[in-house]
Amino acid sequence: MRNTFANLVFKEMKENENIYVIVGDVGYGVFDEIKESYPERFINPGAAEQLMVGMATGLAMEGKIPIIYSITPFILYRPFEFLRNLVNKEKIPVKIVGSGRDDDYGALGFSHYATDDEVVLSSLQNIKIFKPEIPDDIDIKKFLYNETPSYLNLKR
Repeated sequence: MRNTFANLVFKEMKENENIYVIVGDVGYGVFDEIKESYPERFINPGAAEQLMVGMATGLAMEGKIPIIYSITPFILYRPFEFLRNLVNKEKIPVKIVGSGRDDDYGALGFSHYATDDEVVLSSLQNIKIFKPEIPDDIDIKKFLYNETPSYLNLKR
């Protein structure tokens, strides 16, 4: 599912120079083509999720379409205050992508579980949730081009 997502984003980046991808030190293999083709729009600030949300908020406020990508619990739980106060309350159209659902990354320990992402996000009423079951269900245009903050969860 991650590869399909990355391929869809790559195709959109060819057509739209306003799309940026910000990763949290993960996903290198799936984003190689984007990183090589659009290095100025591929940002890896490291394991700094709050910074990722802050950067994406700034980009969105300047009319860009920022996608922040990390393992689900890292992209939701670690920067929760920023998601709540910046993205949700102000309705900033940041595109949040969490890789992994339920215990997809279970072998890495409980900190990598994503069993309650919908429960957590239900408290943030302005963030639209997309949870495709199969790669063909990823509607990249609906996800990227809606005017609201959005969360896309990808099965591993």
